[in-house]
Amino acid sequence: MSRERVPDISVIIAAYNAMPYLIECLDSIAGQSLGMDRLEVVAVDDGSTDGTGAELDRFAALHPRVRVVHQANSGGPGGPRNTALDLARGRYVFTLDADDYLGPESLERLLKMAEAQGSDVVLGRQVGLGRTVSEKAYRHAESADLYTSEVYRSLHCAKLVRRRTIEAGPLRYPDDLWYGEDQVFVTEVYLAAGRISVVGDYDCYYLRLRDDGRNLTSRSRTADETVRHIERVMQLVSGRVQDPVGRRRMLGRHFRSLIRTALLPAVNARRTDPALTAEVYARGRALVQAYWTPDMGQELSRIDWIRLYAFVSCPPGAFEQLMEYDPAAQPPADLAEDGRVYRCYPLFRDPSAGLPDVLFDVTSQLRAQHHLASMAWKGGRVVLTGHGYVESLVTDRLTGDLVLRERDSGREHTTEVTAVASPDLGEGREAAGFHVEANLAVVDGGGPIAPGVWDAFLDVRDGGVTRRVRLGRKHAPDLDRTARRARIVARDAASGTELAACPFFTIHDNLSIEVVRRFPLTSG
Repeated sequence: MSRERVPDISVIIAAYNAMPYLIECLDSIAGQSLGMDRLEVVAVDDGSTDGTGAELDRFAALHPRVRVVHQANSGGPGGPRNTALDLARGRYVFTLDADDYLGPESLERLLKMAEAQGSDVVLGRQVGLGRTVSEKAYRHAESADLYTSEVYRSLHCAKLVRRRTIEAGPLRYPDDLWYGEDQVFVTEVYLAAGRISVVGDYDCYYLRLRDDGRNLTSRSRTADETVRHIERVMQLVSGRVQDPVGRRRMLGRHFRSLIRTALLPAVNARRTDPALTAEVYARGRALVQAYWTPDMGQELSRIDWIRLYAFVSCPPGAFEQLMEYDPAAQPPADLAEDGRVYRCYPLFRDPSAGLPDVLFDVTSQLRAQHHLASMAWKGGRVVLTGHGYVESLVTDRLTGDLVLRERDSGREHTTEVTAVASPDLGEGREAAGFHVEANLAVVDGGGPIAPGVWDAFLDVRDGGVTRRVRLGRKHAPDLDRTARRARIVARDAASGTELAACPFFTIHDNLSIEVVRRFPLTSG
């Protein structure tokens, strides 16, 4: 291996009984568009017994910039990855699992992003082969804020990291964890990074679920192995992150993990291994007591928030009933009552559980949907038709208002809509149509509308709930959105001027009306 040129990237691989998947993994490295001359590979055979070590040696014999280390089995990937990090010389480091593989242009694209943006960490879009990956985490971004973007959803080790950032710590994988060790390491890396970027426009990394079921994450775990990495990373975030938004979002991510990867297995094991269940429950409650704050509810789905509340506040049976409930198989109904909407998950208003209504209140989450079908003039009136409704609520009869709001002053004029039939929308939406005629010559029982730019909104009322939606973005395909033809809505004989209104669609495809007072453009 040449000592004269520092490799651009050190690809590190911890391999244990990875055959035959290792062959495709190594071939994907050799096939990188960046070229093997700009890489080094440091592979650590962690006591394999299936020919993994021999395959690594064969690959190293073909490529001089490959180093292979053979060591006794350590019990997890952290130790061999640390061995590789100690030997790595590249300006950047990329961790590749031995049963996964890379897209042909992955390392070139990741390096290009890092060099162009001065990035310390670059994520590459992952493709799950039988495994679930977060699409939100891999939205293309030259700069992704750790606290406000979705990159923290991705704590898998496969990232391009500036080696200088790793060695400044120095940062290493916890070698006493075989499960969740990458969450601790990657969190440390994120917190140390000055800039994080995402290559989200190319399939960089293929994350495989092995056909033989021998992915490390498929191994059975003790109670301690189930919870300890979550305890450690929550302690890390709590101690290091002072930004309130960042702390909420990062800890919220781990509370989601607590529910799915720790509490759910504990619920499933309660009959076969009650001791495991009891220990996971006890340590889970300790995490909630130590780190949970009420604002973290927004980081969880509604059902997970209810589950977590029940976990610490209700008898185990109530929590376990909620964990066994599948919203996809049994979608909950919504209840509109006194201007609020409650999602009726199991145990809603069940006196034996005593869960507060606020946990089930989804009023703030409901959105109005609308469609603008037509727009026409009738004298000084602008006539609009379409439909509107509040999501999840059955519309017996649409009620609502067209609202024109002046952009600078915020002044509003409202015109009540008339409900019309909308049979094409299907059951529960048969009366969601509207027809409205806004008289611009006489607004709110007074004079004509004032000059200005008036933005159009639709207030939709259903079950005592009102939702406002900007009107126009969703419209009939044949609706004319290009012509700006002004209509005269009023004349002032004393000044000899006229009031002209001109509907137009904004760059966001929303309907607005520009009203101007002008001298007549033609005589007569």
